[in-house]
Amino acid sequence: MSLLKRVAIAATVSLSLAWAPALAETHVTAAIGIDVTSTDPHKISGGGEYLFFSNVFEGLYGHNLDGSLAPQLATSYTVSDDGLVYTFKLREGVTFHNGEAFGADDVRYSWQRSNKPEIKNPRASIVTKKISDVVVVDPLTVEIHLPKPNASMIENLGEFFMIVPKDYIEKVGDDYFSKHPVGTGPYKFVSRSINENIELAAFKEHWGRVPGVDTLTLRIVPDPQTRIAMLQTGEADIILNVPPHQAKEVGADPDIDVVVNPSFQNYFININMLPEGSPFRDQRVRQALNYAVDKDTLIKRVMFGFATQSTAPCNRGVIGCDIDRKPYPYDPEKAKALLKEAGFDFSKTYKTFGLAPGRAPQSKEVAEATMFYLQQVGIKTSLEFLEYGAWLARLRSKDPEFALFWQNWTDYNADPMGRLPRGITKGGTYSWSDLPEADAMIATADSITDPDKRRDHLRKLFTMLYDNPPWIILWTTDEVHAKRSNIDWQPRANVSWPVFWKLSKH
Repeated sequence: MSLLKRVAIAATVSLSLAWAPALAETHVTAAIGIDVTSTDPHKISGGGEYLFFSNVFEGLYGHNLDGSLAPQLATSYTVSDDGLVYTFKLREGVTFHNGEAFGADDVRYSWQRSNKPEIKNPRASIVTKKISDVVVVDPLTVEIHLPKPNASMIENLGEFFMIVPKDYIEKVGDDYFSKHPVGTGPYKFVSRSINENIELAAFKEHWGRVPGVDTLTLRIVPDPQTRIAMLQTGEADIILNVPPHQAKEVGADPDIDVVVNPSFQNYFININMLPEGSPFRDQRVRQALNYAVDKDTLIKRVMFGFATQSTAPCNRGVIGCDIDRKPYPYDPEKAKALLKEAGFDFSKTYKTFGLAPGRAPQSKEVAEATMFYLQQVGIKTSLEFLEYGAWLARLRSKDPEFALFWQNWTDYNADPMGRLPRGITKGGTYSWSDLPEADAMIATADSITDPDKRRDHLRKLFTMLYDNPPWIILWTTDEVHAKRSNIDWQPRANVSWPVFWKLSKH
């Protein structure tokens, strides 16, 4: 790593929402691995879509470039003594990209729209479904009423309750809005060519985060070698997800900087516990899978050091993830013994699937390597790879034909409740788990408003998920990107998608 021209962002980030570089007539092209599946913020299907939404839309509160909580379309809030009413003062003078003024009516409308059955918002359950009413007090004040306390609500407002323009959507309709989105974010939507590019323009009337470029093109280029070639020739100014094994080589070019960004992105092999009679319902089998894989070696040889082994199904920076456990060690003999004790059927071939390159670095290589290790303890598997959209569809389908699959999970912020209900609770959108005791603890986590008691509760939950693992727990990755040296860019830490608020070209 010392040979890399590494741009470390974590602790030294200077965070100022008032950052506003000198404007210039400049254009930047960023080559990204996947296209989005939606440009409507109430129809988010997967984490990849945030590369669009986090640049074009905003919530009442969101996160700074270091991942810390910060006001966005609100400036402050107070909470009633019973924890059931949050009163937000809204930011004055904010306009949507079409020139319409932002106000309290838009907040109430966004809540209503997010929950409309015909919108089919796959993430409404995280915040908006937990709200009983949004009351307009005056044009710049709203009250959010809750039927019961929700300790994670403020942290999740930015990612799961994005504000859309009431008057515009009522005029043009939902379908038109989905293809011609209008938000309040630092960039405004210009055009989109599916699987080719998304054109954005800096929103120079933004209340505090005006980009230092005029226009930004997001070019969809799934092949990482092509992205690297585009950067080397100057066809692209920024590329995302440099393969870890090529970071050193890419950074050796004097005109290119490698950008390493801390991430809350977790890699793991999900285990299908749902079919009755499946051997993977046995806790001993799932522990055996964790002992069977040599994570240390994979981090060195597949991730080239751009990862940190996890002790639980979460990033250590997430609330409650600092459990008193060490990661599962590599112990194939213990794995074999546990499998034998559990009466595992070694005669079958277990179907698995992975994610094709583009969304996450080394997704293909990691899936292949883990299946190799499983074969070393006698577990036979077949493996196929799917493009991002097809992979998401199968993930949601919970096809009982598949026993295992590669998956990544990004904790959107330091509060785990944006993910746990959907990723672990039985019946959750992305859950293939069946762990009633964990489900009960997840169900009560948001009702605990005392921060210390809530952290203890979450520690017990993650400890339980270590002992009775729903996944083969692998690691948390660093994001590895690259840019031309004439580009100043600071992505946001602790997520797995890029933001381009702080971007300029010289």
